[in-house]
Amino acid sequence: MKRISYHIILQIMLIFSTLLFNVSCDEEEIVDNTPDQLFRPVTLSAYVNEASVTFSWVPIANATYQLEVSRDSLLFQQDLQVFNIDEGEEILSVENLWSNSLYSARIKAVSVDEAVKDSEYKQITFTTGTENIFYGVTDEDVGTDYVLLKWKIGKEVSHIVVSGNGANDVTIPLNASDVSALQKRIEGLNSETQYIFKIYLGEMLRGTISVTTN
Repeated sequence: MKRISYHIILQIMLIFSTLLFNVSCDEEEIVDNTPDQLFRPVTLSAYVNEASVTFSWVPIANATYQLEVSRDSLLFQQDLQVFNIDEGEEILSVENLWSNSLYSARIKAVSVDEAVKDSEYKQITFTTGTENIFYGVTDEDVGTDYVLLKWKIGKEVSHIVVSGNGANDVTIPLNASDVSALQKRIEGLNSETQYIFKIYLGEMLRGTISVTTN
């Protein structure tokens, strides 16, 4: 009788242990490893070529990017440009910046999941070089009283300033035909005289060249 009772008690204990284990498994919390905010890009590099810059960074998964560029020191106010960049992209080039100017840039990862916050910004500063969109002049481009100036395609321009021979600077507007032809013949010059020509877009200096007439 005692032997039978022992087996019954043992079976009851096994059943109770099994039920308790199942309840514990059901009550076990599922751990969510999803972060509540994206990590900011590890690096942001800027390669400067005259008045253009190419940015590169290390991309992360499940994020697009927002990159801002401004002509100031980490204020992100003057001449602010904002670029929205697709997921997986890791390079962006920006052209037509001001020569010899301090710029700031910052980038953040933008979450594609509404439950995850955007990252903090990664920011840097850089200084542009000197832009010169003029091509060098050939012998055929220079006469005793004129110079034919040519510049690179894809560059917006508005006027040319002529300096030389101690005279006052002369501003020559560029019309649609000049801009389309990518050249301007400057006439009425003195022979055997050195002139300095500067080409602008508004107040932005885009190139300088010195030429001596025949």
